[in-house]
Amino acid sequence: MPDRPLVSVLMPVYRTASYLQEALDSMLSQTFADFELIVLDDCSPDNAQDILDGCHDPRIVRYRGENNVGLANVLNKGMEMARGKYIARMDSDDISLPDRLLRQVEYLEGHPDIDLCSCAMELFGARDGLWVRDADPDKVRISALFFSPVLHASSLWRCDSFERHGLRFDQATVPAEDYDLWTRALVAGLRMVNLPEPLYRYRIREGQATADTSRTSPKERETRQRYFRAAYPKASHSLEADFLALPQLSRCRLARLFLYMAAANLLHPFFHRRKLALRLWKYYRSYHAR
Repeated sequence: MPDRPLVSVLMPVYRTASYLQEALDSMLSQTFADFELIVLDDCSPDNAQDILDGCHDPRIVRYRGENNVGLANVLNKGMEMARGKYIARMDSDDISLPDRLLRQVEYLEGHPDIDLCSCAMELFGARDGLWVRDADPDKVRISALFFSPVLHASSLWRCDSFERHGLRFDQATVPAEDYDLWTRALVAGLRMVNLPEPLYRYRIREGQATADTSRTSPKERETRQRYFRAAYPKASHSLEADFLALPQLSRCRLARLFLYMAAANLLHPFFHRRKLALRLWKYYRSYHAR
């Protein structure tokens, strides 16, 4: 392995020993081999250490702190340790398909104007399905008004882009730590895409934060509020309240809100003007059709 790998993969581990070996195998069998796999054991109380003791691939870099510090903090430790040009994420109970890193690295190498690349996810376990996010960076920027615009566990980003703006995860925003980081990156001007190919299998377990929207709602709301304020710093308190109340608005208040958002963006562009107008119109039409 070269002195500096091209990719540093961050894999936090906590109470996932039952799935850890499968996750490790899926990453270590990637068709793209120039990476280090930084396994971040956040004092997991299961037998994760025994499983890791049985793995002898030289690309594995192990870290275990003295205390459990939480997901965002242990990811920040991984970002400090990372030596790669790119940082990739993977959860320790998921599966990366063989060409995942190859496709994402090829995309970023061929698109120097893009800072982060994620990909679609196939869900399995307690629920199946497919998660796909926007491939157009302008639409990713707009989508962040409504939900987390990038699929976290399958993301890969340029280390220097995040370093340049001092971007790190914030433990206070868990379980919306990814949404918070992406919105701050977007405000800083970073550009992100989501590849439409499902190159990642995301395990849904009963009771996990991703499957339980009630647990993420307060932190997501705070993130949406901060992003709205960054995009519309002159919006009144009543307009901000209406935005946070979506979709529980009358048609009249929804129309007033969206007309303001489109008009204010014409005067002080934060989003692509035409694409924002089309997205708001589409949202309004879908609301009107209920």
